[in-house]
Amino acid sequence: MKTLSPELAAVAAAAYPLLNPAELATKAMCDQIAAATAHIKTVPRELRMERGAEAVAAVASLADMEAVRAKFWHDAPLPARMVACMAAGIKKERAGDNLNTFNCLERGRVHVALQKLCIQLTQIQRCMTGGAMPAGRAAGALDHGAGIAGLH
Repeated sequence: MKTLSPELAAVAAAAYPLLNPAELATKAMCDQIAAATAHIKTVPRELRMERGAEAVAAVASLADMEAVRAKFWHDAPLPARMVACMAAGIKKERAGDNLNTFNCLERGRVHVALQKLCIQLTQIQRCMTGGAMPAGRAAGALDHGAGIAGLH
């Protein structure tokens, strides 16, 4: 924000009530918005309409979003899709179907069932921490190169 010269500040203090910092910041922002609005009004209407249409075209259409969802569904591992279907009470064979064969209600059932399953799996995951170390696996004797596969 620009600082006022001492003379201007004295005149402003005498002529107008003092503004607090928040009010000054708000006034400066309003001035910026007014300047931007004035600039927009200088652009011909046809050009503004053209730019607006370009912006709308840049936003993904519903069909594009459905294609992206279908691609994610197709790329997900089949066992994961089978779990998703079974969690919702849908036959696991449907996991091999294309996404567009599922109607809105079926998708909603899968969505809700997976939310519940994720919560339940997180609880189970928390239960699986700790425990006694297997015999022969004393601290420091664990083969870190084997990773989780080395824990049989």
